[in-house]
Amino acid sequence: MIDWGRSLVDLAGTFFASMAVLRYLLEGGGAKRPNPLMKLAVTSTEFALHWIRPVLAALPGRDRSALFWAWFLDLVVVLSHLSLQVLGSEGGQWHLLPWGMALALVEVVRQILYVWMAAVFLLAVLSWINPYSPLLGAVEGLVRPFLGVLRRFIRPLGSIDLSPVILMLFFQFSLTVGVGGLEMLVQRLM
Repeated sequence: MIDWGRSLVDLAGTFFASMAVLRYLLEGGGAKRPNPLMKLAVTSTEFALHWIRPVLAALPGRDRSALFWAWFLDLVVVLSHLSLQVLGSEGGQWHLLPWGMALALVEVVRQILYVWMAAVFLLAVLSWINPYSPLLGAVEGLVRPFLGVLRRFIRPLGSIDLSPVILMLFFQFSLTVGVGGLEMLVQRLM
């Protein structure tokens, strides 16, 4: 029964946290509102951001309520992995809470990289299959800054643009070395 509960927490938490990260990145990338990705992200996060946004309104700069919601959901998932029995036992194990908070932050960074990797993949597929798709503008807005920098240094080979491949390799390296290293560091310090 507990495994089913944890699986459900993992599935729901990861989905809604990913939607919150997607919304944050799309809003920051200047995506046009009436695209299907933005509608999905807004629909799946608005119920929570409606309550979080007024609390975080005092922070300067961009609206970070979507990132806070993603972090909170990842914290719930991480704490469920650290075991509900351990946190709920007598005497408590609340010393794990700061480490869970750090692991949740690492998880948000991982989800940001996954969203960018999915955007690069979708951009490549949509540009071949359906270059007039309404998704293309939103996906392009997510990765255009990265591809623009890469295309200055890596010229296309004939009609083949290698910059998306290089960008995917960079994101994968960042996931493996950067995020994986941070996660291992936090787990060792626990």
